[in-house]
Amino acid sequence: MKLSILSNLKILSALSVLIFFTGCLTMKPAGVKSGKKLVETFYVGEDGTQYFIKPIIFYNTQNKEKILVDFTFRYKNEVKDSVIVNFSLHSANIFKNIDSLSLSNTVNKIISSDIQLMFNEKRNDLFDSRFSTKILLVEFKEMFENSDWTINVYYEKSYNTYVSPKKTKKTIMSLQDNIFIIL
Repeated sequence: MKLSILSNLKILSALSVLIFFTGCLTMKPAGVKSGKKLVETFYVGEDGTQYFIKPIIFYNTQNKEKILVDFTFRYKNEVKDSVIVNFSLHSANIFKNIDSLSLSNTVNKIISSDIQLMFNEKRNDLFDSRFSTKILLVEFKEMFENSDWTINVYYEKSYNTYVSPKKTKKTIMSLQDNIFIIL
């Protein structure tokens, strides 16, 4: 009987270790969240660190529509390379073509005219039009000198202006304090 209990304990211990290691191997590593969960960072080997700034919201005060903008870039030792800017227009209108996008504040202005449509979809009574473009990282870093951002979307001889609400300004300041101060 004593041998049976010892044998059962060995089997139970072996199963526990096996379950533990199987659980650890099936877990997917997550990105590190920083800047009050505004950014996810990923180590990408020789390319340094990849930063994904989660969507930031701006509002059109005239028609109550909004734009959500997220940014992805890599950094290692020096500011070079570019930033991928993805943005979604939430509007009563469907956008199939954007002429250009400008990000500005009282100090800096960035304009991109190479805008690619990713997709359009309808949600309730509004359309989500998703686009992508690239800007220079050095110019993007300079935008964080001031948190009062304005985004202009130019299309078909017209444009929409989106401004940063108080919460977005706090987000921009937090990104400056946690990410862009180290670049």
